[in-house]
Amino acid sequence: MKKSLIDNIFIYLIYFISLIFIAFYVLGSLGFISNIFQADISYISSLITFIVIFYLFQCGYYLNKLRDAVYFLEKEINSDSNNIFIMIYRDYQSTNNITKDNKTSSQEDFKLKLYEFADNGFFVSDLLLKLGIIGTVIGFIIMLSSLSAIDEMNLSKMNNLLLSMSTGMKVALYTTLTGLIGSILLSIQYNFLESKINVFINKAVNKDSHEKKK
Repeated sequence: MKKSLIDNIFIYLIYFISLIFIAFYVLGSLGFISNIFQADISYISSLITFIVIFYLFQCGYYLNKLRDAVYFLEKEINSDSNNIFIMIYRDYQSTNNITKDNKTSSQEDFKLKLYEFADNGFFVSDLLLKLGIIGTVIGFIIMLSSLSAIDEMNLSKMNNLLLSMSTGMKVALYTTLTGLIGSILLSIQYNFLESKINVFINKAVNKDSHEKKK
């Protein structure tokens, strides 16, 4: 099979997913993962984890389809009618008229449609940071509400106060940490997707230009 700039997608996905599983295994064996989910009474960390897993798999799906689409442009595999990237390319071909203005416009539309896949991932990555901040605010609210419940100071109430403050602090820190890690993982994944989208765009535009010269 002819070498392509897109060939390292499978190897990249194996390495990336393996590193994530290894990190989860190590942290899980240390009890850190279970502590996060048990201590976060806001369940924001659980929501962030679900979103991260879903979009990581979605990005992997897009990368696999993108790899097939590049091979399609290189005429190394048969056409896949269900491949979203090939469908976008064919739509680009059908609207790419001879006149220069329309050609430029169709190329821009083609690029915008493809970049939407990466832009959505970056939006979710930014959303995870905001969810982490919301968790931080909720944690501080829990801490402050425990303070307002104290009307007189004694040893028993001080112990309950410290427990409530500790719960709020755990919510604040764990949600922030989960949001940051999730955002970093998605940013890495979707940056890679964007770079491969650029490869696909270059091949598609060059292929179209070459066919028009014939």
